[in-house]
Amino acid sequence: MITGATGAVGTKLSSYLHTIGHQIIPVARMPRDGVIAADLRNEAAILRLVKDYTPDLILHLAAITDLNFCEQHQAETHITNYGITEIITRVCLECKTRLLFFSSDYVFGKYDHSWQEDDPPCPTTQYGMDKAASEKIIQERLTNYAIVRTAQLYGFTKDFVSLVCNALQSKQEFHAFANLVNCPTWIGDLFPMVNTIITNNLEGIFHCVGPEALSRYQYACIIATRFNLDISYIKPINLDFAIDIRPPIVRLNGTSTYKILQISPNKLQDNLHFCFPYIN
Repeated sequence: MITGATGAVGTKLSSYLHTIGHQIIPVARMPRDGVIAADLRNEAAILRLVKDYTPDLILHLAAITDLNFCEQHQAETHITNYGITEIITRVCLECKTRLLFFSSDYVFGKYDHSWQEDDPPCPTTQYGMDKAASEKIIQERLTNYAIVRTAQLYGFTKDFVSLVCNALQSKQEFHAFANLVNCPTWIGDLFPMVNTIITNNLEGIFHCVGPEALSRYQYACIIATRFNLDISYIKPINLDFAIDIRPPIVRLNGTSTYKILQISPNKLQDNLHFCFPYIN
């Protein structure tokens, strides 16, 4: 059972897992063909779904991911980003259902560090705080769980690759932050990692991220070079962290996860050719 199954990542993940042989039960708040509509903030609704469909595993992706919206509507987003997870853990406990939770690199951020899986979270945003609280309640209540932290995903329409290419193809300036750093992660690496965790019943926290930490400016320049676009249109600017809420540098160290899963993600420049089909 996949929550948030109609989101950009949820849609792609559902398709991938179905293609390789998993039976998928897609769930989202809004109705869509082939998707079960449910208000996941309602414990009775989740319990009924789990009892009716008896999934072996719940992949919990559903979340509000707009950081500014989360800051401006903290109570509302807490109900979704933490509250749903808290309910799901109770249902998983009652029904003895395995849980795989999609978390974020933003459970860290107070200072620059190469974060390991067992490092204590130190979030700086409401979104990160709710993700960290969700991780905590999962670890406290459940034994049969996995937590997947990921970052700056690409590999789908309207991702960062699309934004850069669309701007440069139109010969428009693209302002890219030189002081905002994460680990770009290709969904073509993330999904096999998730499948390995599922099929091997692995437990714990996993850093399913790309192998290199890049600023948005470095990220954009690599994209321009790979697609033979004019890099001069990319203008480096610095983000004002007195105004912007995002942590400046968040580097997840995936070395331990790569070793456990026996998967070594490629660098950004080696994955970009997979993005050609959805780039205009």
